[in-house]
Amino acid sequence: MSSNGENDILLLLEGDRRSLFPGSNPRMLTVSTDQTMRQWDVKTGDEQRCWWRHKAAILCLNVDWDTDMAVTGSGDHTLALWDVNEEVPEDKALQSFFRGHKDWVTSVDVDWDGRRILSGAADGEVRIWDFDSEESVATLSDHTGAVCSVAAEWDLQRAISVGQDQIVRNWDLETGRCISRLEGHTGAVWCCSLDPDGNKAVTGAFDRHLMVWDLRMQSCVRAMLQHGRQVVDLSVDWPTFQGMSCSADRSIILWDLEVAEPLQRFDKHPGSVWCLDVDWAGRRMVTGAGPGDNSIFVWDFRDGFVERQILGHEGSVWALAVDWEVAHKAFETAQGVGLQTEAGIEPPDSNVPSKEEMQSGGESPDGKSHKGKRRKKWVKRRVKTAE
Repeated sequence: MSSNGENDILLLLEGDRRSLFPGSNPRMLTVSTDQTMRQWDVKTGDEQRCWWRHKAAILCLNVDWDTDMAVTGSGDHTLALWDVNEEVPEDKALQSFFRGHKDWVTSVDVDWDGRRILSGAADGEVRIWDFDSEESVATLSDHTGAVCSVAAEWDLQRAISVGQDQIVRNWDLETGRCISRLEGHTGAVWCCSLDPDGNKAVTGAFDRHLMVWDLRMQSCVRAMLQHGRQVVDLSVDWPTFQGMSCSADRSIILWDLEVAEPLQRFDKHPGSVWCLDVDWAGRRMVTGAGPGDNSIFVWDFRDGFVERQILGHEGSVWALAVDWEVAHKAFETAQGVGLQTEAGIEPPDSNVPSKEEMQSGGESPDGKSHKGKRRKKWVKRRVKTAE
């Protein structure tokens, strides 16, 4: 392998593995039941900063890496707005609290351009908040139990919410009206994702199922069962219609949602896996777990290799977000200065492999071998109420 000097960026790690982060050290924020939010160098695993202002477990997180702002929700019934810029001292990072929920805040989705927050809580309410007034400007009340997850497409003024009452609700955010209620799950629904056109949704639940919904037809069009316990978080790549789910059964599963089939299963966490953040372009992800485990894994999910285990939290890791855009930009820059590749080794931002390629590269759960709108640079993370 040739070298161009000390500044060369090599794609391979020792043992002929590609580097997941060539030429970059992306930041990661994590929140935990230990009541802290922490910042990490996801490449090295080093903890960089720690914030501790909530008075109970922090259950959800949403980050805008362009402005270095973050929103958290907590078991202390509040949301908090943070400035996580490295030049802001840790004791000055907290910008404001949002008070109004009467129970655990379990989920947040943020309109960073419009300066609005959508939150769900164990009090059964979905609220819309205004950044500037720090007040709740609308309360969407239709759930009959705790709200576990919310997801919004702000440009469309549409959102979905799910919770313990097992029903998926479709909302018009402009009017505050519940457009439809979709039934099919037989247990509390813990997580959800809404497609950029507002026509489809994917949900995961205590009944161990992932379900794909057609919101126009108001029906479930696919149901998938592979996890042994509740599905607690998910991520969807809507252009390719692939999904990733994690579960209290300690596993993560990669799905072909179009045909409702599992592509690959990852089982290396020793504890329940509560959250994940997926870089679909780079085929890498981070996952958080606990209790007891309380670790973060950094994965190359082409073959299920764990590049790094990160430890530091003293409680379960309930939500996390990585600045994947930094890694993408570094790779693009490296391509112009002689980034080296080896035959058979694909760069992190290569095209998504086919289903056949995925199956040939690893073992599937059944034992067989193997548009839309502008890209949002913030990462949605939605977290659930505890059992």
